[in-house]
Parts: sequence; structure tokens; C-alpha cells
Amino acid sequence: MPPSKPSRVAKSSRVVKKPTTASAPRSKAAETASSKKKLKIRASAKKAKTPKPAETTIVVAGHKRSIVVVEEDSNDDGTIQPSKRRRKGGNTNAHDYHAIREKPPPRDYGATFARKSTAHFTWGAPLMPPPQSQSAQSDPKNEPAIPRNKGKEVVRPGSWQMRPNSGRYSGLLSRAATPESEPEPQPKSHTCPFLRIPLEIREDIYKYILVADEPIRVRQGWSAVYPRNRARIRTDLIRTCRQVRKEALNTLYGENTFLYLLRDAVELPALNAQGENEIVVQHPLATDNDALSDYEADSADEYSDEDDVTNGPSSSSFLAEGHTSADIDVRRFGHKFRKLMIVAEANRANAPYRLSMANAIDVFRSLRPIRPRIHTLTIDITPQRDPQTGEVSFLDFFERSSEVVRTLRGLPCQFIEIVVNTGVSVGGGGDGDGSGSVDPGKRTGQEKIILNMKYAANIRRSKRGENDPWRDDRIMQSYRSAKAGEAQKKLDSLPAAIRKIWEASNGQFKRRQRDEFGDDEEDDYCYENWEDSLLFQDEAF
Repeated sequence: MPPSKPSRVAKSSRVVKKPTTASAPRSKAAETASSKKKLKIRASAKKAKTPKPAETTIVVAGHKRSIVVVEEDSNDDGTIQPSKRRRKGGNTNAHDYHAIREKPPPRDYGATFARKSTAHFTWGAPLMPPPQSQSAQSDPKNEPAIPRNKGKEVVRPGSWQMRPNSGRYSGLLSRAATPESEPEPQPKSHTCPFLRIPLEIREDIYKYILVADEPIRVRQGWSAVYPRNRARIRTDLIRTCRQVRKEALNTLYGENTFLYLLRDAVELPALNAQGENEIVVQHPLATDNDALSDYEADSADEYSDEDDVTNGPSSSSFLAEGHTSADIDVRRFGHKFRKLMIVAEANRANAPYRLSMANAIDVFRSLRPIRPRIHTLTIDITPQRDPQTGEVSFLDFFERSSEVVRTLRGLPCQFIEIVVNTGVSVGGGGDGDGSGSVDPGKRTGQEKIILNMKYAANIRRSKRGENDPWRDDRIMQSYRSAKAGEAQKKLDSLPAAIRKIWEASNGQFKRRQRDEFGDDEEDDYCYENWEDSLLFQDEAF
């Protein structure tokens, strides 16, 4: 039989039976070569692999958890879902409360709105760049170049096309992620240290310097100060600068009380064809060539460049010591007056002084173009009884058809006070409304009648078309009308109120004096029981 091929078992047995002496050196060389190849393959494989994301380990409830740290957020618009990344440390339970789950990247919802939509302002105003200083704006190097190509659209600096996209209509995330630029250093302020003080404190300083303790006596239609009784006020502060002048004038004219003493009598007008007086209240400063109605200057600008506040006597420095001229520009600064007082002495109860009082009030009624806002007008009178007729003086000043009352009705004033000097230094007759109560704030021998004219002034301003917040409120309108009617009724009944106040003290005093001397002769002008007189049964007071 021919020889058969050796089987695989035989081949393997043959290989095993080879002597080990010759194969030993070959195996060492092969092992070293194969190990070098494996190292090269592993190194190349490590280089070919992508770098793994950074990991960190945190401790939660006593257990270490390894999480993947995301270096950058996705720049998609919210439509691409983030890729899922696995963590080491085995599978985590989905219901584990302490398991750390990666938060998906924030979504830019602003990309879904239109460019000019107001929804971009949902989470606040955009981060606008800080304004540049004046020096930087005036520097020609910082100005952007303007193309001068013909036939093409030219973008001007400052237009909406030159604004950065990240300013107004960019997305919310882009605005939130944009770091705020550092503000530019502001230029040094060159203002006076006094003007850096808050305005409230500066006003207190003005009051301490410019407000007098006593009322300031004026004459000639509020345009001159009495030289002998001049208040010792230093007004040098007003001539420092324009801003201080404007602020100090409001304090000088608004906080001081100006007292007008009736000393200049006015001639009575001639009789007309019917034998009546044609009473015309004339401005005390008006002349034949310069009437009040011809004054059309714009006094809204209280300071003019033509005025020199540093050289020469100024109209605002009328209270300073050492100045011979003490004039007040009433037409220019009359709207700043707030507290006025008119004093009529006991011997000034004639008709010429009645017209003088009406003229003094009409100064502030006829001011144009800025109307005054007087807070309180005080009229101080000292009534006396005429020994021949038995009438009380000054009652004709406040008759319904008198010049004084007609002027008071159109005066822009909040309160009108009528101070009645009774001449009695003991006891008290009550307040101005005849109720009998004593006001501890007023001096002995004086009674006050206070008229609230605020509501009537509000109605007049509303009729002129000025801004009225209660224009459509019917309840407030009816309340105003009722209060204005009460003030009007009280104004028309001033003569009866003044007589009642004066005779409440002087009538009893004269009766006691007549009984003391034992004179039994009847006195026609003294009421024995003045409460029973029909004159005082008016319940308006």
C-alpha cells in the first residue's frame, strides 16, 4: 500500500517533540518583536481615538458620583437636540432622587420672535453701551467714516442701521451672555461745591440768609421798601451766579411777608352824567404812556443776558444794607410773591384810602403773562365808631359793590384773612366766625375772618382751559361749587361779620364805662342787648 499522509495529530506531535534547545532563542526574539508591534499599535490607537470629555467626581448623600463636565454650550437655535452622554460608574436608577442628571443647554427663545418684536424686552431692557463722554464724542478720530459713493445708500452715524445687532433686537441669551463693558471714566466736574449740595439743604441755607423775622414794609404799589424800616438782609448771595440767583429769588419773594401800609391816598373820580362815580381801578405803576395792558414781555425767562448781576445795584438786592435804591420789579417778580399783608390804620377809613387798597390788590390781579399764586392775603383794619352817626368805620370797604370786594373776587389767592383789631386788651370775643371760641395763636384784641378761596380759584383755572385732574369727576365738581358758594356768601357778608366782632367787645366796654360814671342818658350807637338785634340773626357766620 502506498504511504498515507500524516494526520494533523501526528504533525502536532512532531512539533511538540522537537528539541527545546534550538527553539528557545527564536521564541525570545519573536516575543520582543511582537511586543514592540503591540505597543506601536496601542499608541497609534490612542492617538486615533477622540479625547474623552472631562469628568469630575462629586459626593451626594455619602456616595461618589462621576459626572461629565460640559465645556461649551450648543450654538443651535433650539431645534437640535443635545447628544446623550453616558457617565461611568454603572447604570443609575432613573427613579433615584440623588442621581445627578445633566441639564440640557438653555434654549434661545428669542430666535423665534421677529427682529422688531417687543417680546425681546420680556426679561428686561437690552444692555446698551454706556454713553461716551463729550470729549470722546467731539474727537474726530472716533467718528466713523461715511462713504460718499454716488447712487448707493449712505449710512449716517447715529441712525438705527449703525446700532450693534446685540443691542436692541438680538436674542435674549446673546444679550445675557454679553459681558457689560466697563464704564468710561467721567470727566471731572467743574461745578461749585455749593451746587453739589442737595437742593433741599440749599433752600434751608437761603431761608436762613434771606428770610426776615418781621414783615418787610413796602410802598408805592409794592415797588419800594421803606428806607427807615428796611430789613437787615444781605443779598450778596444772589449776585454770585445764575443758578443761585434763580433759586434764591424764589426764597426771597416767596418766604418773606410783604406789608403794604396805606399812606398814599387816591383822588376820587369825577361824576358822570347820571351823577355816579366811574370807579376804575388803576395799576399804581401804570402811567399815561405805559399802561399795564401794553406789557407783553415774556417773563417766563426770569433771567436775561442783558441784565448784569455783578455790576451796579440790582432790583433783587433791594434789602441789602448800604443801597440807596430800594426798588422791586413787581412786573417781573410779582408772580413769586406768596404772603401779602395790607394794613389800614384807624385814620385811613376814607374813600381815597379805599381806592388805594383796591389798587394795591389789583397789582397782583393784573399781572401778565405769568399769573401769581398768592397763598395768603391778610387785610389788617382797626374799626372805630363815628361819634356823629354811630357807624363803624371800614364797613364800606367790604360792601358787595365796593372796589375792594370786586378786586378780591378775581384775585388768584388761596386764603384771605381779615384781621379786626377790637382795641380791647382784656377778655376775648371769639374767632372770626362769631362762634365765641378763642384762638390761642392770635394776639389779644384781634379777631380773624378766614375765607378759603382755593375752590373758586380752581374753578376759574378750569374755565380758562388749564389742566384739571378732576374735570370729569361730577362729585368733585359739585363739591367745589358748594365750597366756592360758601366762600362767596361769606365774602358778601363781611360787613355784618366785622360789625359783630367789633361790637362784641367795644359795645360791652362802652356800656360799663357809661354805668360807671352814672350817666343815664341813652346812647344811640351802643346796643344794650346786641344779641336781640335783627342785624345779627344771620346764621351765615
